Amino acid sequence: MPEELTLTPAADAASTTSQPSLLRRLFRLRDVGFYLMIALAWFGAVYTDTDAHASRWYWHGLIPVFGLICIITQWPHVETAKARALLVFQQFLHWGGLLLLMQLVFIATTQGFMDTLDDRQASFLLMLNVTLTTFLAGIYFNWRLCIVALFLGAGAVFMVLMQNIAPMLVYAGIAAIVIYLLWSWLYSRWQARQAAK
Repeated sequence: MPEELTLTPAADAASTTSQPSLLRRLFRLRDVGFYLMIALAWFGAVYTDTDAHASRWYWHGLIPVFGLICIITQWPHVETAKARALLVFQQFLHWGGLLLLMQLVFIATTQGFMDTLDDRQASFLLMLNVTLTTFLAGIYFNWRLCIVALFLGAGAVFMVLMQNIAPMLVYAGIAAIVIYLLWSWLYSRWQARQAAK
């Protein structure tokens, strides 16, 4: 009777030790991009609240950064050169469309075509456009972008409702990161328990 190969506990232990540490799992490349986007969104919301006119340039500059972060975080999950070229092209169209829309709003408000919008209203409109585009990127590319979009939307609404929101935005951003880290930690523990069964 031939012997059957069975998995020994030693081999089992070796496979579990090859998993990266919790710190490495929480700060993977895709997660660092997510944290960076939240930090940039904080700064943008606070900057818009303090200087609505100058913040328009910040939002214009933020769009290529968000697009680059999306490409970098998705790059390891795309295997072929054709798929990578398609990823770059899709992100270029996605974020480029937003940049074009923002430029049109900027031209319309500065050239006198839309005198009804002041600097604060135009900045609010730009923030809402960034929020919608980020949310759509979260639906199509990575769900973490939906969280960034929710934070951006909340920042835009708070900017309208209150004048001095900088501390509230900082607390909300810290709370979002803490909740995400706690969720990742609990989820990794749950996965470890499931693997041990």
